[in-house]
Amino acid sequence: MSISRFDGSSVKHAALALVCAVTVLAAAGCDDDSRRSSPPAHQHPATRGAVVSVIPVADLDVKEAAARVAKAGIDATQVRYGVRADRIVYRTVDFKGKPTTASELVAMPKNDERGLRGVSWLHGTEVYRGEVASVNDESRDRAMALLFASTGRAVSAPDYLGLGKGPGIHPYGNPKATVTASVDALRATRTFARREGRGLDRRVLISGFSQGGPATMLVGRALQQGVDPYFRPSVRALCSGSPENRRSGR
Repeated sequence: MSISRFDGSSVKHAALALVCAVTVLAAAGCDDDSRRSSPPAHQHPATRGAVVSVIPVADLDVKEAAARVAKAGIDATQVRYGVRADRIVYRTVDFKGKPTTASELVAMPKNDERGLRGVSWLHGTEVYRGEVASVNDESRDRAMALLFASTGRAVSAPDYLGLGKGPGIHPYGNPKATVTASVDALRATRTFARREGRGLDRRVLISGFSQGGPATMLVGRALQQGVDPYFRPSVRALCSGSPENRRSGR
């Protein structure tokens, strides 16, 4: 369930869990910048992860980014850079393998780094397509994406299928749909970054809350098994996945 609907005590626990994820992922990416790989010459298939449209949704300086993160009840002490965020619609496939589109929020730091470590932030349960990060400026998942980007990382926050600007109905909990939408979102993020003159490290930091917990396991396992020729999982940090969802991610 979206943490924006929790009561007071639950919100405090949820916020602590999210901050822990940020801390783990931030620490994991700090000691190996010198070993980052350059993007290879090969391209992904044109129909998977191809960028259909880009709509700017936020352009924040450091103080504005910190204020937006703090407004969501998240510790903003790690904010170091301003952030630009865009809603990207990209090509993917549904759980039956038929072509479709999905949307995501892509957030990037406003700094001079040309090579960025990537983060895949996988959101919790949402029942209304307008509540996801790419659409709702008040979304806590958008605040999380802004926080990660403000630490110097490129963030892919997929809406999954059927949410945000994606057509159809969201196939809740479907493993195949979760993986395809999330991996293709990473591909779209990489394509977008290239257009901006920036590259993404092949090692991806993956985290998610609630529904995003099993999604983290599913996407991490798929990348580990080579579902994409470029990206590989680095650190995976899960937050408050339900018992049913944890079983689905085995």
